[in-house]
Amino acid sequence: MKTKFLKALLVLLLMGVRAGATQITNAGPSLSVIQGDKARFSAQFFDADGNTGVTLRALHVASGQVIGEFARDDSSGDLQWSCDTSPLPAGSNAVQLIATDAAGASTVVSFSLNVTAASPVQQWRQTYFGSSQDGGNAVNTADPDGDGLSNYAEFAFGTNPVQGGGDIGSKVQLDGQSGKMRAIFRRRSDYLSTGVSYVYEFSSDLQEWEAVAIPPQVVSDDGVMQNLSVEFPVLSNGQSSRFFRTRLP
Repeated sequence: MKTKFLKALLVLLLMGVRAGATQITNAGPSLSVIQGDKARFSAQFFDADGNTGVTLRALHVASGQVIGEFARDDSSGDLQWSCDTSPLPAGSNAVQLIATDAAGASTVVSFSLNVTAASPVQQWRQTYFGSSQDGGNAVNTADPDGDGLSNYAEFAFGTNPVQGGGDIGSKVQLDGQSGKMRAIFRRRSDYLSTGVSYVYEFSSDLQEWEAVAIPPQVVSDDGVMQNLSVEFPVLSNGQSSRFFRTRLP
């Protein structure tokens, strides 16, 4: 039997869109995703002359590029589409899901892929956990590498949350000019915009701690992390400070 028109039925289960024969009913579906995460949906397709002869592709309308990958089961008509959103621009991306039968006739379902730019902490989770989601081993309070630092602390000090170490970059250094001891420590360059707070405290006996009021000097800044320095102060009780720590409130 010749196929004058595409006899494919696409049912976007997650979007509530149906496309069949020679017409498409498009209710204006959309997907929302954090940039860098995978965009996904499930669907079904059916062609009266057999699903094996149907080709599927997703077209990024603005660039004309085919994006994403399909996993399909021709016997059941089930399909899954997934797409790495890292190269896509933030904002609304028009996408066309195109099914073409063996005779070359096509039907199209259009949808909007809404991409939101990832925040610094979401980008950090993607780097180490493969997703921006605050769940599982990626939650702030988790310590997946068992080094005693929570994920929040690893983010704040620029360390690897899945490779144990625990070195947060704090050390003591003798100032060659003044002959006095200085505390060297680390913080994020974007700490103000990310909302990460650091409290720098000194003590003479490891019992009583006092927050330093002296602004630290920026020794180096690579755009991601800063190395800072501050001179060991005399405490309010008149004692010389001997110990230093960085605390995340």
